[in-house]
Amino acid sequence: MYYYIQHAPIRWPEKEKHGLSVSEEAKSLIIGLLEKDRKQRLGQKNDVDEVLSHPFFKNIDRDMLLKKEIPAPFKPEIKSNVDLSNFDQKFVKLDLEESLVPDIGV
Repeated sequence: MYYYIQHAPIRWPEKEKHGLSVSEEAKSLIIGLLEKDRKQRLGQKNDVDEVLSHPFFKNIDRDMLLKKEIPAPFKPEIKSNVDLSNFDQKFVKLDLEESLVPDIGV
Protein backbone atom coordinates (compact mmCIF):
# COMPACT_ATOMS: atom_id res chain seq x y z
CA MET A 1 0.00 0.00 0.00
CA TYR A 2 2.86 2.39 0.79
CA TYR A 3 4.10 2.00 -2.80
CA TYR A 4 0.68 3.01 -4.13
CA ILE A 5 0.55 6.05 -1.84
CA GLN A 6 3.94 7.14 -3.11
CA HIS A 7 3.57 6.34 -6.82
CA ALA A 8 0.03 5.57 -8.00
CA PRO A 9 -2.25 8.22 -9.49
CA ILE A 10 -5.47 9.10 -7.69
CA ARG A 11 -8.42 7.12 -8.99
CA TRP A 12 -11.81 8.82 -8.94
CA PRO A 13 -15.18 7.06 -8.73
CA GLU A 14 -17.13 6.81 -11.97
CA LYS A 15 -20.72 8.13 -11.84
CA GLU A 16 -22.04 5.27 -13.97
CA LYS A 17 -20.22 2.53 -12.07
CA HIS A 18 -20.22 3.81 -8.47
CA GLY A 19 -23.26 6.07 -8.42
CA LEU A 20 -21.34 9.13 -7.30
CA SER A 21 -18.94 11.65 -8.68
CA VAL A 22 -16.41 14.13 -7.31
CA SER A 23 -16.65 17.80 -8.31
CA GLU A 24 -13.71 19.44 -10.05
CA GLU A 25 -13.21 21.73 -7.04
CA ALA A 26 -13.12 18.73 -4.68
CA LYS A 27 -10.68 16.93 -6.98
CA SER A 28 -8.43 19.99 -7.03
CA LEU A 29 -8.48 20.22 -3.22
CA ILE A 30 -7.72 16.51 -2.76
CA ILE A 31 -4.94 16.57 -5.36
CA GLY A 32 -3.42 19.61 -3.63
CA LEU A 33 -3.56 17.98 -0.20
CA LEU A 34 -2.11 14.69 -1.50
CA GLU A 35 0.67 16.24 -3.59
CA LYS A 36 3.63 13.89 -3.26
CA ASP A 37 6.19 16.72 -3.24
CA ARG A 38 5.66 18.25 0.20
CA LYS A 39 7.09 21.57 -0.96
CA GLN A 40 4.31 21.81 -3.56
CA ARG A 41 1.53 20.51 -1.28
CA LEU A 42 -1.50 22.72 -0.61
CA GLY A 43 -0.96 24.51 2.69
CA GLN A 44 2.84 24.37 2.51
CA LYS A 45 3.27 28.04 1.64
CA ASN A 46 0.59 29.69 3.78
CA ASP A 47 -0.67 26.97 6.12
CA VAL A 48 -4.41 26.82 6.85
CA ASP A 49 -5.09 30.13 5.08
CA GLU A 50 -3.96 28.60 1.80
CA VAL A 51 -6.19 25.57 2.33
CA LEU A 52 -9.26 27.61 3.34
CA SER A 53 -8.70 29.95 0.38
CA HIS A 54 -9.15 27.05 -2.04
CA PRO A 55 -12.25 27.42 -4.29
CA PHE A 56 -13.78 24.30 -2.68
CA PHE A 57 -14.46 26.43 0.43
CA LYS A 58 -15.79 29.52 -1.39
CA ASN A 59 -19.31 29.17 0.04
CA ILE A 60 -18.17 28.69 3.63
CA ASP A 61 -17.85 31.61 6.03
CA ARG A 62 -14.31 31.15 7.37
CA ASP A 63 -14.97 33.06 10.60
CA MET A 64 -18.06 31.01 11.39
CA LEU A 65 -16.17 27.82 10.56
CA LEU A 66 -13.29 28.65 12.89
CA LYS A 67 -15.75 29.58 15.67
CA LYS A 68 -17.53 26.25 15.07
CA GLU A 69 -20.80 28.09 14.37
CA ILE A 70 -21.68 26.19 11.18
CA PRO A 71 -24.09 23.33 11.87
CA ALA A 72 -23.00 19.91 10.66
CA PRO A 73 -24.79 18.89 7.43
CA PHE A 74 -25.28 15.38 8.83
CA LYS A 75 -25.55 14.26 12.42
CA PRO A 76 -25.74 10.49 12.82
CA GLU A 77 -28.33 9.16 15.21
CA ILE A 78 -26.61 7.22 17.99
CA LYS A 79 -28.93 4.96 19.94
CA SER A 80 -26.47 3.82 22.62
CA ASN A 81 -22.77 3.84 23.42
CA VAL A 82 -22.39 0.51 21.56
CA ASP A 83 -24.50 1.46 18.50
CA LEU A 84 -22.75 0.34 15.30
CA SER A 85 -25.59 1.10 12.87
CA ASN A 86 -23.65 3.97 11.27
CA PHE A 87 -20.80 1.65 10.22
CA ASP A 88 -20.79 -0.52 7.11
CA GLN A 89 -22.12 -3.89 8.22
CA LYS A 90 -19.50 -5.81 6.24
CA PHE A 91 -16.90 -4.44 8.67
CA VAL A 92 -19.06 -4.83 11.76
CA LYS A 93 -19.57 -8.51 10.96
CA LEU A 94 -15.84 -9.30 10.66
CA ASP A 95 -14.48 -11.67 13.25
CA LEU A 96 -12.67 -9.75 15.94
CA GLU A 97 -9.42 -11.58 15.23
CA GLU A 98 -9.42 -10.15 11.69
CA SER A 99 -9.31 -6.56 12.94
CA LEU A 100 -6.72 -6.84 15.72
CA VAL A 101 -3.20 -5.55 15.26
CA PRO A 102 -0.73 -8.29 16.16
CA ASP A 103 1.11 -7.86 19.45
CA ILE A 104 4.77 -7.17 18.66
CA GLY A 105 5.86 -7.35 22.29
CA VAL A 106 6.64 -3.69 22.85
